[in-house]
Amino acid sequence: MKIRIANRNDLHAMTDIYNQAIMTKESTADLETFSVEERIQWFESHQNKEYPLYVIEKDGQVIGYVYISAYRPGRKAMKDTVEVSYYIHQGHLRQGIGSKLLEFMINEARELNYKTMVAILLEVNIASIRLLEKFEFEEWGRLKDIADLDGKICSHLYYGLKL
Repeated sequence: MKIRIANRNDLHAMTDIYNQAIMTKESTADLETFSVEERIQWFESHQNKEYPLYVIEKDGQVIGYVYISAYRPGRKAMKDTVEVSYYIHQGHLRQGIGSKLLEFMINEARELNYKTMVAILLEVNIASIRLLEKFEFEEWGRLKDIADLDGKICSHLYYGLKL
């Protein structure tokens, strides 16, 4: 497996992976899938060294991706904090890929001199909670019962890690 900076040719695979996550009703608060064209702006917002986007390949196929984003963009007091997000193709879950991606991005964030990393997720995303806790993230906040996943109500969690 190889982790590398994402390029425009990866956008179709990343869109497919994100759409799979939407369909689980556990991995994101988005409820409707996206077209590749609808993801271009998001992709382009991560074509810089401050908030990079990486893919992981296996046998030449993109099977997951990870990225960091500004937390509360424009608020200078939060400039040293980033939000991490990661998604894995459904056919490659429970193979250690999430661990590889998260470990890689934690190290990248440290190299970029960020001080804090947060992950914002749904409480029904047990796999991500376990993954984050494996890397010593702690629950720092909970917005109780604010997400309505087509009738399934759940809380929105904030996990954090001091880098």
